[in-house]
Amino acid sequence: MLRHFGFALLAATVLTACSGTQGVGRLGFTLPQPAPKQMRVANKDVLIAGPKGFCVDPTETRDEGGSAFVLLGSCAAIANVRSKPRPKVPAILTATVSKKSTNPPIADSMQTLAVFFASDAGRTALSRDGKADTIEVIETLDKNGVFYIHARDSSSDTLVGAGDEYWRALFDVNGRIISASVFGLKERPIPPKAGFDVLQGFTSRIRAENVTNAAPNTERAKSGIPFLKRLFKRNPI
Repeated sequence: MLRHFGFALLAATVLTACSGTQGVGRLGFTLPQPAPKQMRVANKDVLIAGPKGFCVDPTETRDEGGSAFVLLGSCAAIANVRSKPRPKVPAILTATVSKKSTNPPIADSMQTLAVFFASDAGRTALSRDGKADTIEVIETLDKNGVFYIHARDSSSDTLVGAGDEYWRALFDVNGRIISASVFGLKERPIPPKAGFDVLQGFTSRIRAENVTNAAPNTERAKSGIPFLKRLFKRNPI
């Protein structure tokens, strides 16, 4: 699970890296740290990689029980090496990978998803403290088989260092649901279009790196889309 302390440290180092200064390491020293550009998770079924300048933070990544949570940030910040690549937009990326799913594909559920996230149940699923009134869904849209959510979260459980506005995408990869997100930093908010562009690049990269070969789903959720509630319950963001 993503720890608030770890996120705050990463947010601070992202800002340091974007300013072009070396700064102190996340643990108080300046030794280089591992910063892989990609990682295979969820029983090796899914490869997660970010847009140019983003690397995986192994210390904040969890991969167990057939599902996974992956956090990505500036390669320079995570590696603590000034010469490493940096993204043009300072942001934190996350990807949550579900267990194998027998639910309707995201691409076939766009209208249902739009209705769900406009409801109290949908906003509760998005809220970090599980309260619908802390979430404002600014807009939702679907594009090329991906469902996008632009939201603002005023939860008391807000992640240290993170802004309250973010973009999230839902899509299918190899029979699993991927929830990918882009968070700006409180000290350096991301304009909505820039955040959406980064998220599109993130989802495109993940989809391009994975060959979808799952058989078509035949089972259908009987009461709305409860699988999303389960997915977000496991999602630490």
